[in-house]
Amino acid sequence: MRKGVLLSLIVSVMIAGSGSSANAKSEFIERAYSSVIKLAQQGNPNALYALGDMYYLGLGVEKDYEKAIEYFEKAANKGHTKAMFNLGYMYHNEVGVKKDYKKALYWFKKAAEKGDPKSMLYLGTMYYNAEGVPADYGKALYWYTKASNQGYPQAHFALGKMFYTGTGIKKDFKMAYELFEKAAAQGHAEAQLYLGKMYLTGEGVPKDMDEAKHWIQQAYMNGNKSAKKILDTYGWEVVIMKERLPGLDNSEG
Repeated sequence: MRKGVLLSLIVSVMIAGSGSSANAKSEFIERAYSSVIKLAQQGNPNALYALGDMYYLGLGVEKDYEKAIEYFEKAANKGHTKAMFNLGYMYHNEVGVKKDYKKALYWFKKAAEKGDPKSMLYLGTMYYNAEGVPADYGKALYWYTKASNQGYPQAHFALGKMFYTGTGIKKDFKMAYELFEKAAAQGHAEAQLYLGKMYLTGEGVPKDMDEAKHWIQQAYMNGNKSAKKILDTYGWEVVIMKERLPGLDNSEG
């Protein structure tokens, strides 16, 4: 059996065990951890990544970010893209380690060059916001575009916002609309809000209050609370699906 397939089965066993009794769950996780350790000792990158994840989440072991980084680094040095992204994320967001934009940039770039759209997005954002590097809208545009070309909704939105605001690029409402529409269709709440605003103002599209109402309602349903102010302003009803957004204020006041 291929090691990658075996590792997937181990993870499945861990998930299956999560709904069992405490003793059964403990046994599942112990068996999974033992199997992952054996594969990791053989240098299997997926197993090294899985160990990093277990320490990152505290799954079957005590949460330990230092060990998580150790195993992510071992996996990343063997070419594991997700491990590279996780390292970049931890250094960028100061998760268990001191914030280090230089290391974050290094790992995001490694993963982006291997085709990871999330890393491309973060890389673009670091150049856009001048995080550890001089602001470079050309590089931000480059990485946002590459991620967007892979169909990544967050990248559609980031790229659309550059065209919408004209930041580092010529303002282009038509392009902004097309990108917001792609992201909105994939459930991106902020893109839905921007799309609704464009229909309200007629920026890049003919004014259409029905479309504006639809997208702003969708934005609120998907967790964008800023949409509530617009809904209230126009007297539009607040439509909420409780099963999609548990705990969200469903009042219409």
